[in-house]
Amino acid sequence: MNKFRILLTLGILLCLVYNANANINELVEYEVYYNDQTATVFNADLKVGEPATIKAVVYLKKNVDVSTGLTATGFRDEDPNQPYKVIEGPSEFIESAREFGHNATETVTFEWIICPTNIAAGWTIPLNIDFKFYDRDEEEGYPIYFTVANICVPDEHSSGSATHTTTDPSSTGEHSSEGSPGFGVPTVVLNIVLMVLWMRRK
Repeated sequence: MNKFRILLTLGILLCLVYNANANINELVEYEVYYNDQTATVFNADLKVGEPATIKAVVYLKKNVDVSTGLTATGFRDEDPNQPYKVIEGPSEFIESAREFGHNATETVTFEWIICPTNIAAGWTIPLNIDFKFYDRDEEEGYPIYFTVANICVPDEHSSGSATHTTTDPSSTGEHSSEGSPGFGVPTVVLNIVLMVLWMRRK
């Protein structure tokens, strides 16, 4: 299990290198937080049912429509058994929250409260965020994705209870939900390749 986790972490790091400078571009500046820590957080621990807050703050440099959502590495969007669920926030897990009609110099904020489900018990599963910034002037979209937190979930339940509500984003604007592109597939493929190479060296 330890060797598998090492390979998984290596795969995550390689993906993060690709997106290392992605939080500032010509369209927006943004920051993502896990429990008030700047993402990516590598040493996160949550029990099953224990809540954590994910916050994304996006400053618009141009007239941009923003879509964003949360996914988990190794789980397809259509999988009904997800390792995390949204307790409160602008969208359900694996669905997209949208803010349309905002203009340059405005700030758009998204905030979710999530918790691990029984599916995550006993595993370390990266929690990811994806963005799509649509430049209304140029009529072009720019997707970005990365890991918010590498969360270790012991086979243990939180003593607290979690209620489920879905709310509008904290900034004003239109809101709708749709399936968001998963981050899991590229990382899973990379980890499989790394594991095969490691086994051949034995």
